[in-house]
Amino acid sequence: MRVHRPWHLILVMIALASATGVLAADPADIDGLLTMTGATLEWDEFTRTGILWGASTSIGFTPDDPVAVDGFVDLFRVDPIVYARGRLLVPDATRAAFAERLGVTGDALRVRPIKAIVIDPGHGGRDPGANRTVTVDGKSVVVTEKDLVLDIGIRLRDALRGLVAGPEIHLSRETDVYMTLGERTEFANSLREHPLDNILFVSIHVNASPQPWTDARGVEIYYLPPSQRRQVLEPEVAAGLEPGVMAILNDLKEEEYTVESVLMGQAVLNAISERLPQTPVERGVNVANFFVVREARMPSILVETGFINNREDLAKLMTPTYRQQLADAIALGIARYVRDFESVR
Repeated sequence: MRVHRPWHLILVMIALASATGVLAADPADIDGLLTMTGATLEWDEFTRTGILWGASTSIGFTPDDPVAVDGFVDLFRVDPIVYARGRLLVPDATRAAFAERLGVTGDALRVRPIKAIVIDPGHGGRDPGANRTVTVDGKSVVVTEKDLVLDIGIRLRDALRGLVAGPEIHLSRETDVYMTLGERTEFANSLREHPLDNILFVSIHVNASPQPWTDARGVEIYYLPPSQRRQVLEPEVAAGLEPGVMAILNDLKEEEYTVESVLMGQAVLNAISERLPQTPVERGVNVANFFVVREARMPSILVETGFINNREDLAKLMTPTYRQQLADAIALGIARYVRDFESVR
């Protein structure tokens, strides 16, 4: 079971309510609905909004509001849920309407599976990215970021296909071609055919500092800072919602994407540390307002695989064996995250 408590976001499981015995006595409490449907409740105490996650859909609601949202798409009227003394009380008619949409099962909820993973090798074509000229066997060789990350990206795709059976694995580019940043994220966003489709975005880069050569080295991973607000609901979904409802649901989805990005980034960093103990990971998982992690409407991370202007990092990155080991480690971290995401919540 995975329970996230980032800031004010609390994932509530019926097992918790049952164990404490606090809510079970009141048949109008939401725990009865959770028991009936096998759904879980994601509750945002700060905004006083909730999402019920069922096996095939979700229902968003706000206490005292006579409207709920099915699957981030369909609005329907309900008798308002009441929030009193830390408890969510569901009227009988609303409980019946929610149960019909969520499905009545005694099984534990499984989150919708990951539909696709997009691996994005940075730069390409006329954009070489960072580069350094080194001497190999007496000859000057220009090593470019675009070539290193394309090779790592292809290896990563192949490694992932051997570790996860369900998701489609896509590369934003498979050859040395130029792509705008917008084309990369538009491709990833286009894979979502349904508002509840889960897509992941992993951009691969090589780091560089302003100096010709640097002592800085190692892997670091970035995700979008929570303070960077954006619209993550699909445009066609947002267009059909009242502004207030859209804002609430958008905030919930954005909070979810931030949490999942951190968890995915940490899983990748942990796997690299485990499989490649000689590779420094102390730079950690950090925030940055990079275009691709901002515009990909999904959990998104950018992996800096080392410094091209650090002699130790560059020497390793120039070695096919190390690039394979690095790709395998990143794949392991992503696969572990996918299994955790798809497991019982």
